[in-house]
Amino acid sequence: MIRLPTPASHPADRRVRQRFAVRMAGVMAGCLLLAGCAGPPLRLYTLGMPSDREAPQPHLSPRASTIAIGHVVVPDYLDTQDILVRNGEEIHRNQSSRWASRLSIGITNLVTNEIASFHPSELITDQPLADAATMQIQINVSRFDVDSSGQVVLEANWSILPSDPNKPLIRDRAQIRDFGPVTTSADVAALMRGTVIKLADKINASLPSTLTSGH
Repeated sequence: MIRLPTPASHPADRRVRQRFAVRMAGVMAGCLLLAGCAGPPLRLYTLGMPSDREAPQPHLSPRASTIAIGHVVVPDYLDTQDILVRNGEEIHRNQSSRWASRLSIGITNLVTNEIASFHPSELITDQPLADAATMQIQINVSRFDVDSSGQVVLEANWSILPSDPNKPLIRDRAQIRDFGPVTTSADVAALMRGTVIKLADKINASLPSTLTSGH
């Protein structure tokens, strides 16, 4: 039997096979890396807590006061979805837990809901209004730190601006300190939630007495 010589592979074909092998090796390595680095699922937290009971919503009269709460201003390094705990000068970010929204949005929503609970007959909102609000509240948070020892410090100032230029502008500020466990992200969220509620209560207490109190 006559054996014919095997034709030599073309150099271009060898290069194609080599590139394909390199790609497949990269894909396999990426899959192995992802499988090895898979961690616990990401947990999302909110500052607000849904209420178990439905509070009655009275009809708003045309004369009802409207209070527009502006977007709360916080330091840049805090205005993220990261859940942060301070250890001295270092800021530690939790790798497996985050806020469901930026911290400034969470604070704004919680303050609005808390103040609104005191005034069921008034319109308290952080959403755009069709007409001018009776008054506006501007809130600036200059510090909001939770440290690894379980201490939280919230420093803020706020202004209450009436639409009537003949009424006085109200300014106030507060420093709130509290303590609690910080073992888990749920602990940190609960500690910060309670501190923001205390801030909202102080802001509510500085509102003009002409507003009807629901509590």
